[in-house]
Amino acid sequence: MVLRILEFILGFLAIGLIVFLHELGHYAAARFFHVDVEVLSYGMGPRVFSIYGKNTEFRLSLFPFGGYCRMKGSIDLEKALRDEKESILMKEDGSYFAVSPAARIMIYLFGPLTNYIIAFLLLFAAAIIPVERISNPAIVTPISEYPKLFDSDIKQTGIMKGDLVLEINGMKVLDYQDMSAKLSLLSGPASLRILRSGEILDVTIAPEETEDGYAYGLTLYQEPVIGDSSVSELRHGDRIVSVNGKAVHSTLDVYSAEESGYYDLIIERDGSLSSYTVDSPIFPFSWNYSIAKRSDVPLSDAFGYALHETNDFITTILKAIGALITLNIKDARTVITGPVNAAESIGNISTEAFKVSGGSGVRTMLYLLAIVSVSISIANILPIPTFDGGQILICIAEMIRHGGLKAKTYVHLQLIGMLLALLIMAGMYYFDIKEYFF
Repeated sequence: MVLRILEFILGFLAIGLIVFLHELGHYAAARFFHVDVEVLSYGMGPRVFSIYGKNTEFRLSLFPFGGYCRMKGSIDLEKALRDEKESILMKEDGSYFAVSPAARIMIYLFGPLTNYIIAFLLLFAAAIIPVERISNPAIVTPISEYPKLFDSDIKQTGIMKGDLVLEINGMKVLDYQDMSAKLSLLSGPASLRILRSGEILDVTIAPEETEDGYAYGLTLYQEPVIGDSSVSELRHGDRIVSVNGKAVHSTLDVYSAEESGYYDLIIERDGSLSSYTVDSPIFPFSWNYSIAKRSDVPLSDAFGYALHETNDFITTILKAIGALITLNIKDARTVITGPVNAAESIGNISTEAFKVSGGSGVRTMLYLLAIVSVSISIANILPIPTFDGGQILICIAEMIRHGGLKAKTYVHLQLIGMLLALLIMAGMYYFDIKEYFF
């Protein structure tokens, strides 16, 4: 129980830090355009500690979840309301309302932009951290060779079963996992250098667009050698030579065996053959693999990888928001979750990764925080008053009509925005309640 609470606090603080960095982006842009920031707070609620700068109170608040950036301008608005002015005419030096709508757009835009940059940097760092990972030789086969296993029509005539991929677009391939990562960054034809029966060949493969991106129709072709086993009769290094009387040459051949509720295996061990029957649809062993310590991608590819992953996160979140708007709650919940569950998940997943190794823990946390940062960026750009996107629309409206909004109109929009924000927050906590109690 104590560990679970600590994991939640870790996730809670991590999300709060990302939200605060969003507000720090607003602060930097405001100061660039000579707008005074009255308060920059890390956390919400009552003040715990403050340091006073020339024009800004840098505050630590009681609840370390997010923060806020309060810019100068509230007095201008109060005066306009008190004097019943149509617009905000009296503007103090350093006030938010004293700068142009274009400058205000940049101030509001820089919060989400900061989150985008942070996500990119986090993913870049995560990509270059070396961690121990499964490593298989980049021996492949077209999935069209195994139609029973893959529900796809993709065909690659240039690749044959058992080809070893050496390079992709001139870049050396370290293993199958590295090959998959490189292909995931592409969206067009890929030039492969392969080794086939002792001969080096150059082939070109083209992808097909799917709902999840682009697919090249290749999969791992792995020898059916047992790794770890939960039964004593099967050992590490045993090679399966046949299943139900049919010879097999790869793990895919094993999975292609006729489903009969059991599997009669012939095992080769130290040059001798033995039999074993698996009386279950699930095999009691894993396949043999090597462990390599390396990063996701080489340093030279990390920029493109981080950019691709960041934009891929954005696409996923936008689809989830679209599902939420159309009341497709089931699909939305696969991506969108409540703040409590998000904090607990970040803490729990990161803790489990740290148990594997320090590098795995750091990499996992960076990856999760990148998702949080992208989510905050997209959420704040929504066209809702009080959100950055809504404020940007207000500024655009002022630019079109060549004048500021009426003071009362501005206040009414803020009230509407606060109400919508509360409804959205209630919806997020509803997801938490559904997760924990239903």
